[in-house]
Amino acid sequence: MQEIKIHKWILEVDVEKTYEQYKSAKWDLCDCTDCLNYYKAMNNPSEEQEELFKKLGIIPSKCVHLSEYGPFEEGLHLYNGCYHIVGKIKEGEPVDTSSWNEENTADINGFSFVFSNDLDFVPGSFPRPVIQMDFTVSIPWVIEDPYGQ
Repeated sequence: MQEIKIHKWILEVDVEKTYEQYKSAKWDLCDCTDCLNYYKAMNNPSEEQEELFKKLGIIPSKCVHLSEYGPFEEGLHLYNGCYHIVGKIKEGEPVDTSSWNEENTADINGFSFVFSNDLDFVPGSFPRPVIQMDFTVSIPWVIEDPYGQ
């Protein structure tokens, strides 16, 4: 386990085990156009976002739980979801999505996130212990299929 400080949290993370799960696991990813758009957009995160994902061992285009809330300002689409990480929160309060506020969330170029011990949609093969990173992000529509199809 490796100790990583992110925002107000210190995490103990097994980066290699996390990465192996994202790389090799045969997860049941959704194939609706909303999710396909997210997966494709997250193949090219910002440099700072990519650094976060790499630091945690996450492949950002593999997200097992997503919700999309439609287009809003300037053609962006609001998503929320979660990623899982092999590890635990060593210091800092876990935050559930119902108690988000500006003071307890971190933000990297519009990717707002918290770390939680509440676990949803963890793939069955995922090693324990598990931390969940809940997030919201606004991204453009990047796939050829039209929105709403």
